[in-house]
Amino acid sequence: MRRALVVVCYQNDHVIGYLGSRFAKMIEKNIVAKIEEALDYNDEIFFIMDSFEEGFFKTAEGKRYKIKHCLRGSKGAELYGKVGDYLSKAHVIVKRTYGSDGLYSSIRGFDEIEFCGVETHLSVLANVIIARTANPAAEITVSRNAVAAKDGELAEQALTIMESMGIKVI
Repeated sequence: MRRALVVVCYQNDHVIGYLGSRFAKMIEKNIVAKIEEALDYNDEIFFIMDSFEEGFFKTAEGKRYKIKHCLRGSKGAELYGKVGDYLSKAHVIVKRTYGSDGLYSSIRGFDEIEFCGVETHLSVLANVIIARTANPAAEITVSRNAVAAKDGELAEQALTIMESMGIKVI
């Protein structure tokens, strides 16, 4: 049985920067516990990370943000806190928009996939949909205590949408 843990955008700018929230900081220990568990079971670990160049901020998505974030090579683009200690134990997939086109081919063939990270209603939702598309028969899980968003109402709506797609929200 092939299992994977996908950590989405748990980067400084998404946790303590402009896009961050107290909720994002609160899930750090839960994400670390999930990484430790994945390592214990020899599961594959994927970090999905924003890494933008100046040109991104002229795109439709980039124009939504009033401040630049996750600029390639910046401190803001690095993984937040203790999660960063596991960088060498994971596959890193850089994304240019909410969903990662690189995730599609990397996640194919897994039987169980668990997601954690931020923003629940944006990047987490988009990447869960990609994983579902790549693995129609896989059991996909999102743990409420390991995802966060600035907007709690949108996060709850996203979790409801995921459940309607057959994603296990625990």
